[in-house]
Amino acid sequence: MPADASRTRALQPPDAKAWDARAAWFWRAHDANAGPHSLDLGPRAETLLHELEVVFCAGAWGAVVILAWAIVEAETRALERARGAAADSPDIDWLRERRNRLAHVGPTEQLSEALDERALEATAQGAVRIVFKTLFAGAWR
Repeated sequence: MPADASRTRALQPPDAKAWDARAAWFWRAHDANAGPHSLDLGPRAETLLHELEVVFCAGAWGAVVILAWAIVEAETRALERARGAAADSPDIDWLRERRNRLAHVGPTEQLSEALDERALEATAQGAVRIVFKTLFAGAWR
């Protein structure tokens, strides 16, 4: 294989303007949900939040949804243990459904809807909002 043949097979990163626009959107979503107290994240949640920012800026919309679910699920389970009650909400149910459409086999029409680029980007944005809403819930208490 010629030396430069592997380049044609490699994925290309988004251009700098797209990356910057996505990063600005990500932090606006953060700021819109910020509470009066800063986030006090453990190392796992902090690492996953950084990973979420990277995949969002890269435009890896499916990865955003799946990673957002992992963050929200861990946070809601911790809240459930602390409260002794379920922490589900319509937002969490929505995110779980979207994640399931990507991660599990389902009807073909759901898969094609889940893989539509614009719809998937909008879903990823919703997922990021839910992550910040969930993480900042404690900052409002």
